[in-house]
Amino acid sequence: MTKDDIYRIFDKDGLLEAHFPTYEFREGQLLMADLVRQSYEEGAICAVEAGTGIGKSFAYLACAAMRARAYPDERTVVATSTINLQRQLFEKDLPILLSSMGIECKTALAVGRSNYICIQRFLQVKGESPLLAADPNSELSRVERWMRTTQSGLFSDLGFSISGELYAESYCDSDLCPAHACPYYKECFFFKAKAKAREAQVIISNHHLLFSDAQSRHINDTGYDEEAILPSFSHLIIDEAHNIEANASEYFKGEYDSSSLLRHVHKIQRSSRYSKQSLLDQVGAYCAEVERIEAIKDLIHLLLQHVETLDQYLLTVFQKNDYQPVLIKGEHQSRLGDFAAASRSIVETATLLSTRISNLISDLNVPSELEGRANELKVRGDRIAALADVLARFCDFASWGDEIHWFNAERVRAQIRIQVCITPLSVAPILTEALFSKLETVVCTSATMDLGDEFAFWSSRVGLPYSEDRPFLKGVFLSPFDYREHLMLLTPYDAPPPPARADEPYLTYLKETIWQSVHTTGGGALVLFTSYATLKAVKESLSERFEREGMVLLTQGEADRFTLLNTFIADANSTLFATSSFWEGVDAPGDTLRLVIITKLPFSVPSDPVFKARCEAIDRAGGSGFFQLALQSATMKLKQGFGRLLRSTSDRGIVLILDSRVVTKSYGPFMLRSLPESYHPECDTSSIATRIESFLY
Repeated sequence: MTKDDIYRIFDKDGLLEAHFPTYEFREGQLLMADLVRQSYEEGAICAVEAGTGIGKSFAYLACAAMRARAYPDERTVVATSTINLQRQLFEKDLPILLSSMGIECKTALAVGRSNYICIQRFLQVKGESPLLAADPNSELSRVERWMRTTQSGLFSDLGFSISGELYAESYCDSDLCPAHACPYYKECFFFKAKAKAREAQVIISNHHLLFSDAQSRHINDTGYDEEAILPSFSHLIIDEAHNIEANASEYFKGEYDSSSLLRHVHKIQRSSRYSKQSLLDQVGAYCAEVERIEAIKDLIHLLLQHVETLDQYLLTVFQKNDYQPVLIKGEHQSRLGDFAAASRSIVETATLLSTRISNLISDLNVPSELEGRANELKVRGDRIAALADVLARFCDFASWGDEIHWFNAERVRAQIRIQVCITPLSVAPILTEALFSKLETVVCTSATMDLGDEFAFWSSRVGLPYSEDRPFLKGVFLSPFDYREHLMLLTPYDAPPPPARADEPYLTYLKETIWQSVHTTGGGALVLFTSYATLKAVKESLSERFEREGMVLLTQGEADRFTLLNTFIADANSTLFATSSFWEGVDAPGDTLRLVIITKLPFSVPSDPVFKARCEAIDRAGGSGFFQLALQSATMKLKQGFGRLLRSTSDRGIVLILDSRVVTKSYGPFMLRSLPESYHPECDTSSIATRIESFLY
């Protein structure tokens, strides 16, 4: 793979221009592809920011394909943060690119096994639910018809939603999988996909599966020249790499969740819609010693009492803290006596329960058709013990090191989920030791990684560069879009600074200004909030106005993300109110999106325990948690929200930031400098509508 190869594909009159009549030469794309090529040749770590419109996926996929042609025995894994991008790369970008390049390259899609239906588990559910199976309109019958025709076996290809209960009973679960011993092994969708990945030269995966694979290799001392969760590979390209720290933090978090524990307990001792008998009753029927079954039931009863005790303790803590997450520091340990006592009771009982169930399974001789249920009973017991083990680690106060210990409460419908969490203070050592240092090439790319600091902030958070001996290549390729002509940035200097709690005057300002702005553009607006409570309050106030004007208002939470985005894109005059996850990954080119409103600068909530602990660690080391973490993180997210607007060369519109701190605070210029330079006239709130009208019309 040479520089000439890159120019032959991406230069003017190159292969892409010859293959696509609408293709426009982009120097940034060519230069990015050459940097990726260089990374392969030098065995480097590479950080690339590619602005919107560069075409970064073609740049790195072309290099992966050419490397595969030159070295057929080597494999590249491409990992994305979102499933949407993963599917787009595999189903659209890669086939088109390979066709235009005239290259044959074996490719595969790799997703976690829980995304696949398990034939054996599904048929077991069907066999235990004859009445539902006989109804042609039941979800059981619909799923079976789909299962017999689908090529992928992926739930995402189902075409209709199913209950969480049926999904839980039929997804491909690693701990319940008999692998080669399964009668449906040859037909298994997951193992067919795994076999295809084993043959592939380019695998399109995701961050979660990548970290899962890295952790597996690290724990089992498996090299990247061997198969683990993913096949062996030597080259890695991470797209949406601005999310590496957040996704790795979530993946490597230890979590006790009482709701999860109770689900496993209920599976053991209760019947369900799809099973007339509980697991314990089905398997216990083959135990002649009734007292052993009763002893397990007694332990379950005792465990439920202990879980309730801990839940009540934590609910009291959350009530005192207005149901906000709580960071637990070393100096708090002396006040955690009741928590530790309740936790240790859960640990002891859960461990004993798991052991009793395991011993029972070992001693029983169940018929072959129930072996799967017996194994499931054991797995449920093991998972209960694993959840309790997080409590044991949390309560081992003497061994606390560089980890963040915190309590969390999440409201799910009418219930409150209680969680006890342990998160790494820094994921950098894990990423360096388990991933970066073990691979020949690692390319990290995103539209928002650099803050004008040569990647200093981003690279420090993920542990790069980890060695002076390893080449660390960097490149920033600006968007080819004409932001000065096509995008107007409005930052009204009289917008009220957001209060700690959204009070009525602030909400009134948001409601009136959002309505005035959206009404002026006639819709086509994405309104980004940092708080769902604020979103809800504004939505409830404005719904009638939208309805009265015949304007469609879509709100996050009223449908799934995929449906919301498709509806928004299909109706050029609709408006979408959304929060955190919609600050990125929204791709609505054309007239569909002509106004992005950022209601508040996206600073992390100060009460977020992980964020708070990381800021305090920087402060203790003599730095500034605000300037070195809070400001940098918020600026990176602001760049993501800003980037939603222009998605093609012909797009035109307005970004409106309703947070005056961006122009009144000393850090405001830093945040604004990170954004592409656009038309940015001075304005106050009263002139917003006039500015919008003159720019658009």
